Formats: sequence, C-alpha cells, structure tokens
Amino acid sequence: MIKFFRKIRQNLISQGKTAKYLKYAIGEIALVVIGILIALQINNWNETRKEKKVETAILSILLEDLKSAKFFSEEYIASEQYYLDIIETVLHKDSIRVVLEDDVKTTEYFNKAFWDFEIQVPVINTYSDLKNAGKIAIIKNNEIRDRLSVLDANIINLDRLILDRMNVHQMRIDEICVIDVNFLQLLKFKLPNYNITLGPKNDYIEIMDKPKVRNLMGIKSVLTNEALGYRKNLHNEIDSIIHLIESELTEDRSILTND
Repeated sequence: MIKFFRKIRQNLISQGKTAKYLKYAIGEIALVVIGILIALQINNWNETRKEKKVETAILSILLEDLKSAKFFSEEYIASEQYYLDIIETVLHKDSIRVVLEDDVKTTEYFNKAFWDFEIQVPVINTYSDLKNAGKIAIIKNNEIRDRLSVLDANIINLDRLILDRMNVHQMRIDEICVIDVNFLQLLKFKLPNYNITLGPKNDYIEIMDKPKVRNLMGIKSVLTNEALGYRKNLHNEIDSIIHLIESELTEDRSILTND
C-alpha cells in the first residue's frame, strides 16, 4: 500500500502536475489523519469496554455485599424490636405477672431487659475497600456513588449512637445489675452449666416498683427506640441502593452484549 502511494506521488512529480500533486498530498494526509482518528476511537472504545467490565464486576460484588448487609440488617432490626418489646413488658405490672408464671421466660426477659442490647451494625466491605484504595471513581454512576457515600456516613452515625448507648448503659443502667438485683440469678441464663450458688430469688415486682429502676429502664427504652429508627432508615437506604445497582447492572450487561 505504501509503495502504491509512493508510485503515484512520483508519477505526478515527474509529469510536472504540481497542482494535482498538492491535491493528492492533502488527500493522503487526510487519509492518514482519518486512520489515526479511527485507531484512537477503536482504542478508546476498547478502553471504555474494559473499564465497563471492571465496573460491572465491582458492582456485582458490591451488590452481593449489600444483600448480605440487608439480611443482617433485618436481624438487627428484629433484635432491637425484641429488646424494646421486653422493656415494655417489664415496665407493665400486668405483663410482668404473666412472664413470672414461667421461670425460664422470667430469667430470659429480665436478663435481656437489664443487661443486653444490640451492638452490631451493617458492614459494606466492598465500599470500604474502594474508599480506602481511592477507587470510588470506578463506579461511574453519580447517583450510586452519592448514595453509597450517604449510606457510609449513616452507618458511622449509627455506630456512634450505639457507642453512646453502650456508655450510658455501662455508667447507669448496669447499676441495676449491681445494686438492685441478685445478678447471679440472671447469670445462670447466660451460663446454664456454671456451677455456682445462686442465692435468693429476685422479687421482680418489687424491683420494678423502684422509681430509679423504672426510670433507667425508660432511658434504655428511649435509646433502643432511637437505635431502631436509625436501623430502619439504614435498611431502607440499603434496599434502595440495591435496586439502583441492579438497574445499572442490567443496563451495563445490555451494552456489553450489544457491543
């Protein structure tokens, strides 16, 4: 091909056809430029396709991560609601009497009311890894990136709320287990094979009549309800991002297939 063009140039020069030669030269340059542009376009298309494949792979992993977080989020919400229901039960005299009819349920309920609370938060490892590696830009969809950023911030806020609740619990609510009840009776629920002398049984009707105990349980109820609200909002955000990513992946796969 190069020899062919060279021969044409030589013939035009030898025949003294300068004008035609100039036109030919311009045409040849134009062909070269067009060829370069086509090559660049093909290269850009290949690079874009590679980036899209990487993004699709990342989004697929992120989607599974979010689905896992959603599953555990449902469990955490159920756990918070269970604790809240138990606190409500022990704050009502009639429902306490129903619980006291069953020794196992009594120990379980008051152990959870005085001692336990949910401390887990959803974890989105894929997003954290991308953020720490400075590779969030791999996700081209601005809405998905923004929503993930908000989700990450809300998870951090929930984690702080739980830490604050833990501090309040340790400083104040744990007093009930130290001062107002025989905690060894409750300990047996956690460690059923623990061979210890349990001491006297707790009079939970009398204990729950104490204003301090009722107020502390009321504080725990408020903190638990607040955490529950955070968890529900977080759960809705996770579910919303899952739908966004599923839609994006459907579109990406369609593009890659058509290409």
